Amino acid sequence: MGSEEFRLNRLPRLVEAGLSLADLAPVSAPAAHADKGPPMQAALHRGIGQLEVTEINRPQALPGTVVVKVGAAGICGTDLRAYRQDPGSHNLPHGHEFAGTIIEVGEGVSHDRIGKRVTADLFLNAMCGKCQFCTSGYPYHCVDKALPFRSGGFAEYARVKDSATFDLPDSIDDALGAFVEPLAVSTHAVRLVGVRPGMTGVVIGAGTIGLCAVAAALHAGATNIFVVAKHAFQGDLARAIGATDVLPDDLGSTINRIREAAPHGADFVIEAVGGGQATIDQATRFLAPRGRVGIAGATGPGIKVVEAYPALEKELTFIYSACYGYLDGKHDFEVAIENLALEGERLRKLTTHEFRIADGPLAFQTANDKKSGSVKVQLKL
Repeated sequence: MGSEEFRLNRLPRLVEAGLSLADLAPVSAPAAHADKGPPMQAALHRGIGQLEVTEINRPQALPGTVVVKVGAAGICGTDLRAYRQDPGSHNLPHGHEFAGTIIEVGEGVSHDRIGKRVTADLFLNAMCGKCQFCTSGYPYHCVDKALPFRSGGFAEYARVKDSATFDLPDSIDDALGAFVEPLAVSTHAVRLVGVRPGMTGVVIGAGTIGLCAVAAALHAGATNIFVVAKHAFQGDLARAIGATDVLPDDLGSTINRIREAAPHGADFVIEAVGGGQATIDQATRFLAPRGRVGIAGATGPGIKVVEAYPALEKELTFIYSACYGYLDGKHDFEVAIENLALEGERLRKLTTHEFRIADGPLAFQTANDKKSGSVKVQLKL
């Protein structure tokens, strides 16, 4: 469902004073909004397995935008994918899981915004603001995304549209604020699946998105949440944030454990691995008839998903969840912020490593190596 709040509040903020991303020069234009601010430190992708901490010019506020002094920024799976696979050298910082304080505003933005602590939605920041998906509150599906003033969180300062920001309460510091984005990813899957109070569910995968799915399902009222974890330290974290139990490796024992809590099987499964048919087939075995699978794990092309017969017999529903947006008039960031305001100290345990930006290369090496025991690695600025 589209969001009335989006149409009445955020969209006008986007187009205030006539601003539209479609009206700005594309990022590929060499002279497009060349920043001339003072030097700042930034961690830049320089090729496969290569990160350089160097100085670039600080971004300046443009019409409709704000400059945020970044307090913390998390390393996401998509950042790691680029770290492993992208041979290119980039002159602008990545990083979309960040939080900080607004220190400068552009034309059309109230000066009252200065001093506000915020995080930002990457897709609200990139949307065209005109297509049917943008005006319905689904910016992830925008057909004309653009980032003419791209500026990521792996730097001391970042520039974003004010309409893409979400204010943080005092109970959520910058480290927790940088957790809003990954928690919103999992929150979207949980909301799409329709988790309700009293339900029993299983989360397959205990990386950041899987563990955030545990937190999101508990926030939605689920009574029992079981977790399939690859590493023992992930299972320990799952229990620490409220999971009922970590399931054994043996499939038969796993099903029996689930049915101790739910005699007919789980009401829902969140798949947070992206492993393809093996994990989806596993989900069908865990579910009760009429159950739902929320597929939040990222996959690539060519993945064969499910053996159809068990799903047919149980009349299962499969729901793919790629990111976040508005559902029933409320943005997933807002729900995630409410969750963090209540359970922030518990969820803080998911941040296993923190590094200063000067140690950015070591931070990426740590995040890329699960033998390090890393779940969420953050840069502190």
